[in-house]
Amino acid sequence: MMANEQAFVIAEDLSVRLGHKIILENINFTIQPGEFIGIIGPNGAGKTTLLRSLRGLCPFLTGSVKVNHQPVTSMTDKQLARMMAYMQQDVNISFGFTALEVVLAGRYPYLEWWQNEREEDRQLARKYMEFTGVTALADKSVQRVSGGERQRILLAKVLAQETPLILLDEPTANLDLVYQEEIFRYCQAVCHQGKTALIVAHDIKLAAKFCSRLILVAGKQIMADGKPEEVITVPNLKKSYGLQAAVFTNPVTGHLDIHTYDSSAEIDTSQIVHVLGGGDSSGAVIRMLYEKAYRLSGGVFQHGDSDTIVARAFAVDVLTGPAFCPIDEALGQQNRTKIAAADWTVLGNLCYGEQNLDNLKAAFEARRLIILEDSPIGERDFTGGEAANLYSQLLAKPEVTVMTTPEFAAWLNRLSREKERLVDEEKQDQNAGTESYRTM
Repeated sequence: MMANEQAFVIAEDLSVRLGHKIILENINFTIQPGEFIGIIGPNGAGKTTLLRSLRGLCPFLTGSVKVNHQPVTSMTDKQLARMMAYMQQDVNISFGFTALEVVLAGRYPYLEWWQNEREEDRQLARKYMEFTGVTALADKSVQRVSGGERQRILLAKVLAQETPLILLDEPTANLDLVYQEEIFRYCQAVCHQGKTALIVAHDIKLAAKFCSRLILVAGKQIMADGKPEEVITVPNLKKSYGLQAAVFTNPVTGHLDIHTYDSSAEIDTSQIVHVLGGGDSSGAVIRMLYEKAYRLSGGVFQHGDSDTIVARAFAVDVLTGPAFCPIDEALGQQNRTKIAAADWTVLGNLCYGEQNLDNLKAAFEARRLIILEDSPIGERDFTGGEAANLYSQLLAKPEVTVMTTPEFAAWLNRLSREKERLVDEEKQDQNAGTESYRTM
């Protein structure tokens, strides 16, 4: 109850129907002052309808929306305009209005119909034009500016309205990346100053980077609501967007990142592959196997290693040890246990030192071993010859196959095509059996 009392926006049991089609159903959320919220979801999910409903532009089938404890349905147009500013997706500006004239239009809630803009209105307009970087365009026709400049002019207009709540419907659509990021940065900045903003966003990664909170709309309802890392998850992306994806924190930027791929394969629970890697030797291999839907384990990698980062991004059951330290007995035994449980093991093109030599020793436990050799072992042995000696013993084992990483990728693709062919044949046989039963 306390949260609702402090909330600036409250949507309760909100359902919206447009024509004969229900677009939103049983929507519930609260918004606190200062939040920067991204509304994301697939095309046609109702994101724009939700934003318009908060502004009071769509009639409710059921439920209510309150802004500052006041139902939007009871507010006059001027009251609504002083409470929230709405930047719609497509704004048609005809005639030859200058940028300054467009921004000044944001001051209309504070003027009577017979009043002209005052000097204080002009000062406010110029203040927000300076904030969005369009002061130099003040006397230029908005029909003669670039797409990015136009959106920044419209954002200045919204800010000149000086409302505590800002609603923006895909303001970055069709803009270059630099302008997309600018719009998000401006919104983030004003929220840090105390305003509240909701933005319908098409770019999930940008929304995750800049927004303090995300609301995922899909199937007429809110599928997820929370911090970006709580909303942008593999199950949520698959359920809402139909995306095959891996979600991880980018080690370079520190931001949430998404790797999407084209795969119709279901996880093959009968095939377990263990990857012996580390030292940037096996990241691409892990990705290839993940995209082919194998169950994966890995080890022993080191903390902070790029292979560790990739493995965790793809939710691999990976063993890791301290950097620059030899693999201890306990980790070595766990590694061998995973190798024993795997149908086949891949040994990456590792450089060997005292800290990871046990990975090479553990490879002898594999039922079937694929060794990836992209460079001679002599160039990768930093153990005084011990690794090279073990390596030559491995090569002599009948269950070992040696190939390069590109050859491995091609081999995986052939396996995948063969699996798809067998599945198609099985489906055809099942369909033929069904037809035969029907004609009996």
